[in-house]
Amino acid sequence: MNSSVTTLFHEAERLDNRSLDAFIDDILSLRIRRETPDKQKEEAMLLKKINRSLPIEQIQRFRVLNQKRLEDDISEPEYAELLILLHKIEKLNVSRLKYLTSLARLRKVSVRELMNQLGISNSLNG
Repeated sequence: MNSSVTTLFHEAERLDNRSLDAFIDDILSLRIRRETPDKQKEEAMLLKKINRSLPIEQIQRFRVLNQKRLEDDISEPEYAELLILLHKIEKLNVSRLKYLTSLARLRKVSVRELMNQLGISNSLNG
């Protein structure tokens, strides 16, 4: 063993069992991360991006404003706010579709098949 590994081992000897178990778990996780193929890392990154959405407060506000619009009971400032939120949702959906396409290509399936695999409906919204 080289000196840094020997030093690390001696430091580990000083740990109580609980800390040693946690350290071993961390080391094993590190090893797994290093061995994870690049394809899986790319899939994980794409899935994270696909699952992005507006903050819950904005989603709730969008729903309230959209309901007011449907009931024809929306003020001009509220309508302007609704349009801003709608633009944000559309922007997210465009990004989501781009990432879905990349992931489908990576998995060698159609976007529709990927959406079925992921349980994503055809209506993409924030």
